[in-house]
Amino acid sequence: MSENRPDPHYSVRDWWTRRWEKIDPESGQRRFYTVDLRQDLWGQWILTKAWGRIGQRPSRVVKEVVFDANHADSVLSDVAKTRLKHGYREC
Repeated sequence: MSENRPDPHYSVRDWWTRRWEKIDPESGQRRFYTVDLRQDLWGQWILTKAWGRIGQRPSRVVKEVVFDANHADSVLSDVAKTRLKHGYREC
């Protein structure tokens, strides 16, 4: 059985990854936070947030479907403000 789905439209030039790190030698804290925007096989925009200790697998990964790349940019702006407020620096 074949479904009449439109072909997905991929916009690879709109894909991106941003990373922040927080390194505090006094407390031994070495943390990272990444936000990644990609499209899945069906053309849906997937925003992935991951964080944890530098040098290890992420302790937490959250994926969400966003309407388009512009919406993801607004989410990225909010994340960037929060990361900088918590002492992270963008890499």
